[in-house]
Amino acid sequence: MKFICQSSVLRAEIELANSFSSSRNSLSISSNVLLEANGSLLTIKATDQKIGFSSSIPVSISVPGSTTVYCEKLSQLLKNIPDTEIDVSEENGNLIIRPSDGSDSFIINIKTIDASKFPELMSIDERMYFSLTQRDFFDMIDKTSFAVADDDSRHFLTGVYMEKKGDDVAMVATDGKRLAYVCRHFEQTIPDFPSAIIPPRFLSLMRSMGSGEGLLSIGIKEGFIFAEIGERTIYSSLIQGPYPAYEKVIPKGLDNTCIVKKEDVEKAISLISILVESKSKRIFIDLSEGKMTLSSENTDFGDSHQSIPASYSGADVRMSFNCQLLLSPIKKMDSEYMRIMFSKPSSAMIFSSEPERDYLFVLMPMQLQ
Repeated sequence: MKFICQSSVLRAEIELANSFSSSRNSLSISSNVLLEANGSLLTIKATDQKIGFSSSIPVSISVPGSTTVYCEKLSQLLKNIPDTEIDVSEENGNLIIRPSDGSDSFIINIKTIDASKFPELMSIDERMYFSLTQRDFFDMIDKTSFAVADDDSRHFLTGVYMEKKGDDVAMVATDGKRLAYVCRHFEQTIPDFPSAIIPPRFLSLMRSMGSGEGLLSIGIKEGFIFAEIGERTIYSSLIQGPYPAYEKVIPKGLDNTCIVKKEDVEKAISLISILVESKSKRIFIDLSEGKMTLSSENTDFGDSHQSIPASYSGADVRMSFNCQLLLSPIKKMDSEYMRIMFSKPSSAMIFSSEPERDYLFVLMPMQLQ
């Protein structure tokens, strides 16, 4: 195998591939990246047996062939050589990288493992893919994935649930204390697809791989999800198990509403949280006519409170929240104002944009002491 390419182009693909390879055992074939030079393309593949990556870049090939090399080391080496045209060849069980101009400014020898030992990557029929706009789908990921559970004993909550609802796509995440939900309409026609619990790592990798412009394609089949973004294809096993009936968690018939400027709430929480107790992270929100007051408990460091204008005309109420659980979804809203809806200060509340859009989150208040 022998080819010439730009080092920065190869580096970008190997860095992505490294996220899909296993680094736990440098002697394992799943720690290696497969390089296949054929025609005018170099195909790059990586897998840790649960997720997989494949990409193709144009290169100048003089000798076709294939080999595998320890992905993490190759990535580190490529980061530390100049951005220049490089000659890459396999000779006597080593991958050799040097400048293509014949200079001796650097030369790299990294041991290889035969390509025949590399596992076959999974694939699905191209007809099973459907297209979505990157910008909207990545926004749905941002608005939900932060709310997944990190408790493996409830493994079905450690992923983002995706399903088709009518002509729309819905994504949900919950850890039992909060729930983030977005249901979005796409210009593209969405075929029926199996509902899926998607690992957040896969969604994060997908997000990092895209530009946010144009389309991406998704396919779901037999416990796996596949995505095509440009010349890259990635896949992951899905999280197995029944997802909770999340719609029952979203409270209905809430008769109290408060509308407040989102930026005011963010700034107030950021200020108040400086003095909160580090374990509970408890803050209080008091609502009275025309006003919201946020405050902290009196700790060894002191206390603080801040009042901001609010559109509210109900009875005076006090509620308590974990400031981190409250702030993270508020930051995801892309509106000037936000709406809080509740029946009583001790039950689940809905937070949404004002005017209402396709995103909301449900949060359980902490018990007042």
